[in-house]
Amino acid sequence: MIYITGDTHSDFTRFTEDQFSIQTEMTKDDYVIICGDFGGVWTFEEESRREKEVLD
Repeated sequence: MIYITGDTHSDFTRFTEDQFSIQTEMTKDDYVIICGDFGGVWTFEEESRREKEVLD
């Protein structure tokens, strides 16, 4: 399945289990496409724990 969403601007709360419960059934064959400003990997000096958690 393919899931499409708009800008996240580093706010990934829409992907919590409460708001995006279908994720528990997703596999590596499913895709989440973020159209627009992702903003998830912009800490240049050092990798933040929050970024690592979100990307995982």
